[in-house]
Amino acid sequence: LLLIACAPGLAHEPVLDESWKRCDRARCRQARGILDEEFYPEVSDAGYRLPRNCPFSKDQDMYYDNELHKKEARYQNWRCVYCNKVFKTEEYLEKHFENRHPATIKKNGVCLADYCDVLECDMHEFMLGDGYAPAKMYCNPKTMERRRHRCHSVLDMCFPPHQSEVANHLHHRFEDLYCKHLTCEVSEGGGYKAKVPHERLMSSAARQKGAAGGKTGQGTMAGYQKLLLVLAVLLGLVLVIFYLGVWLYRKDMTFKQDLNKLSSARRQKRWDMFSKAKQF
Repeated sequence: LLLIACAPGLAHEPVLDESWKRCDRARCRQARGILDEEFYPEVSDAGYRLPRNCPFSKDQDMYYDNELHKKEARYQNWRCVYCNKVFKTEEYLEKHFENRHPATIKKNGVCLADYCDVLECDMHEFMLGDGYAPAKMYCNPKTMERRRHRCHSVLDMCFPPHQSEVANHLHHRFEDLYCKHLTCEVSEGGGYKAKVPHERLMSSAARQKGAAGGKTGQGTMAGYQKLLLVLAVLLGLVLVIFYLGVWLYRKDMTFKQDLNKLSSARRQKRWDMFSKAKQF
C-alpha cells in the first residue's frame, strides 16, 4: 500500500485555487483608471499612505504588476515587458500573462472589478444627454443601503477613523464623492429614483471611456484609422509613380516622332537636291 501511495502520478496533489481567473480584467482596468484619475492623486498630494488592508492599495491590486509590464507599441500592438513578445491586442497580452507568466499575478490580491459598485464604473450607462434617464434609474432602497454600507466599510479600511487629521479629511472627502449619493429619492410619480451623483463622477473621463467601450475599443479604432492613412499614402505614391511613368513614356514617344520627322525632312531635302543636280 505504501508503494502504491508513493507511486508517481498516484499520490494526491493539492488543487490550486484558480478563482482569480474569474476576475474581469476589462472592468479592473476601468476601475483602476477611475482610481488613477480621482483617488490616487488626492491621496498622494495629502502625503497619506494607504494601509495594506485597503482594497484600493496598489500593493493589493491583483494585476498591478502586469500593468507595469505592458507597453503599447506601434499600430496598437502591445508588448510584454517580461519577454518582449508583441501581441495584436491588449486582451491577447493579458492571456499571455496568465499562460506564460502566472507567477506575476497576485492571486490572493484584490480584484478591483469587485468594487465597481463603489466606484460607479457603470454610471454612464444610465446617462441620457447631460442627465440621468429616469426610466433606467429605478432605485431600490435596500440595494442602495447595502451599497452605501459597503462604501463606508471600504473607506473605513482605507482611512481608519480618528487615525490622523489627514485620514479624517480624506475619509470625509471620498465619502462625499462615493457614498453620499447612494440613496433613493421619492420621484414625482410616487416611486423611488436614484440621487444624482457628485458632478465630478459625472464628468469623469475614465467612466466615459468605459461606457464607450474602453481603452481597447478606442485603440482598435485608432489602429484602423492609422492603417487607412498608411494605405491612402501608399495609394497616392503609386498613382504619382504611374502618372509620372505615363508622362515620361509619352514624352519619349513624342521625341522619337520628332526625330523621325526630322530624319524624313533631311532625306527629302537631299533627294530634292539630287534631283536638281541631275537635271543640270
